[in-house]
Amino acid sequence: MSTYKNSDANLHQSALADGGVDVWKAAEEKNIRESLSLSYTERFRIMMRLMRIAHMLSRAKITHKKMP
Repeated sequence: MSTYKNSDANLHQSALADGGVDVWKAAEEKNIRESLSLSYTERFRIMMRLMRIAHMLSRAKITHKKMP
């Protein structure tokens, strides 16, 4: 689903040299660009996976058993 391109690493070399604050912003922008390039089918599959996980977590029951 996600394709890693070596050229993307070269785009933000100045961000790495700055000290780290811009690294997070550069990574966020990269994730947004990749997300917007997904097809509707890929978006639907990701959303269905997230909905199944949310449903599973909402029905989860936490129990505590005393140790012998």
